[in-house]
Amino acid sequence: MDKEEFMNSLSEGMVVLGGCGTVGSLIARILACHNIDVTIIDSAPDSYLTPIFKKEGINLKLGEELDNDSFKGKSAIFVAPSLLKNDYFTTKLNNFNKKNLPVYSIEEIIKFFLPNKPVIGVTGTNGKTTTTHTIKHIFKINNYKVPEHGLRIQGNSEFIPALQARLDGDLAVLEIGTFGRKGEIKRSATNSHVNMGVITNITRDHLNNGTFEDYINCKKEMVEVADTLILDGDDPLLASIGSKHPEKEIHYFGIKDGDNDLFKSKYNNRHCPSCGKLLNYNISYLRNLGEYECECGFKNPKLDVYATNIRIIKEGNTTKTKYTIHFVDETRDITLKNSGVHNVYNSLGSACAAWVQGLDINSIVRGLETFNGVPGRLEYIHNNPTMIMDYAHNPAGVETTLNTVLKLKTEHNRIIVLNTISSESGKEGDIDIAKLLSKADIVIPVSTSSTKVVDYIDTHVVPIRSNIKFNKTGTTGSSPEQVTEGIRLALKIAEDNDIILSIGEAGVKYSKSSLNKILFENVKKQ
Repeated sequence: MDKEEFMNSLSEGMVVLGGCGTVGSLIARILACHNIDVTIIDSAPDSYLTPIFKKEGINLKLGEELDNDSFKGKSAIFVAPSLLKNDYFTTKLNNFNKKNLPVYSIEEIIKFFLPNKPVIGVTGTNGKTTTTHTIKHIFKINNYKVPEHGLRIQGNSEFIPALQARLDGDLAVLEIGTFGRKGEIKRSATNSHVNMGVITNITRDHLNNGTFEDYINCKKEMVEVADTLILDGDDPLLASIGSKHPEKEIHYFGIKDGDNDLFKSKYNNRHCPSCGKLLNYNISYLRNLGEYECECGFKNPKLDVYATNIRIIKEGNTTKTKYTIHFVDETRDITLKNSGVHNVYNSLGSACAAWVQGLDINSIVRGLETFNGVPGRLEYIHNNPTMIMDYAHNPAGVETTLNTVLKLKTEHNRIIVLNTISSESGKEGDIDIAKLLSKADIVIPVSTSSTKVVDYIDTHVVPIRSNIKFNKTGTTGSSPEQVTEGIRLALKIAEDNDIILSIGEAGVKYSKSSLNKILFENVKKQ
């Protein structure tokens, strides 16, 4: 079937079955933005996507089951791929599809509807969500239409970016790669037609799917697809990857601030990708990101976009970051609302991508300075005591988040950390996180992984008393009940000036609801 024949089969309108689901909703919206008459039939009585469907002119028949009139006046049927695996559903579909209308699914969408716009794909270990949202914001504030999938999900599957890229817009910005599985990024980036790839950094994560070398190879799949690459030049792994692809258009971002008192450590834990010897770091800005060199000649590449004069400014119970951004031969002073050195890197990668895509420097800086951050990333959810939640879930992420929060520490307050992290960086990573948390005043282990390494924490540890057995699913390390008990304990320990930091995916998922439950209980007691 060619595209003309396919489009002719949709001429009288079509039905999307399972259109309230993740993939089905995007199929319906793609068809609607090509001026095709679309009706969603779904047994769900309502959907949080209903306002989007109505705005985009999609007809809804919610809370309905298939019957003899379901396909009346239509010329084709689209089915969410999950339903096609359901024998009971497919039997019903065949019974009511009396006119033998063609039945399509995601394969036809991928084949016949191309993005026809620039597509930026963002991957990496830490910072990819914030970088994705920052790039989107930069373009949106400069009057570009950037499509959003509108789904309530953490992370993404291989179908979501590919479908999001096909929604109506001037440019698509997609987060790609969640689980560190072989082939995941290549398939998703290829189906999304990514032409610019941004890789934020590569550090130890998702090692339940293989070795660190396997994980590196997963992230490298973006290089196989994108013609233009935006890479962190302060990451020796990415610098090495870039040097091996002279056929690609490659731009590097990073930091040049070695004389800054903010950076005093030399984190010497990465080997030269060229000769295998231990790299010499002149300065480490963030874990393995810094100024490095090897006796074999391997060193930082020339940076196209970089930061100097970085300052962390405390404002009450929050912090902001100021620095000077350089675009080859132009500079601007900038203030970020979202603080921390990790967000300097996120902003630099975003600025580099926008600059290469053609935005002028003033427009980029305006976008960076007005970006408010991403929910679940250093998000403040309570005052007196201050409570912050963050998605940090591996050693590099925990280190930068904790160091940012420690900027708020005074002689009058304490830092209390609630650790909900699931073991994704292996036993070695769990131990590394435990040692990092020794910088806090009190640690409350909540997840199974965090309770197994408390002997490595050199500070006051207060365990929860829960007997709840929780078998973690994926990257969620704690149950809602465990997080609630941890927060209740933290609030009991904390004084008004203290700061409670909840880290890990479970912390982000459940901290708000747990906190609201506890506060409501306290009000009822009064």
